[in-house]
Amino acid sequence: MRRSFNVLLVEDEAAWQEAIAALLKADERFVLSAVADCYDAAIEAFQRSRPDFVLLDWKIRGDKDGLEVGRQFLDMGLPAERIILISGSSPGEIPPHPYLYVPKARIAVELEPLLQSLVES
Repeated sequence: MRRSFNVLLVEDEAAWQEAIAALLKADERFVLSAVADCYDAAIEAFQRSRPDFVLLDWKIRGDKDGLEVGRQFLDMGLPAERIILISGSSPGEIPPHPYLYVPKARIAVELEPLLQSLVES
């Protein structure tokens, strides 16, 4: 039996939530365990769902961005290589961070292969 991996999605746009959920559903190994749209909801969802991977939008609702959420996840024991930053912004606009990165414009072609490579390594 194949192991399944819980994924937490931190994304504040409903259209992206739906699109990413559909991508994850295409591979039975990945289970969308929670969705959050702001810092506080992300921390609560992380504690509740204990995800294997986090898909993290840079710009989310509220006064704290996705990079701050990611730093909190690191402090809670999630390795940086289990956090995938997703953003519509260009890499040069995003402050330095230790996370993997997939641009939203390429999510349909890059996300699943990246997740597969992480679970197979």
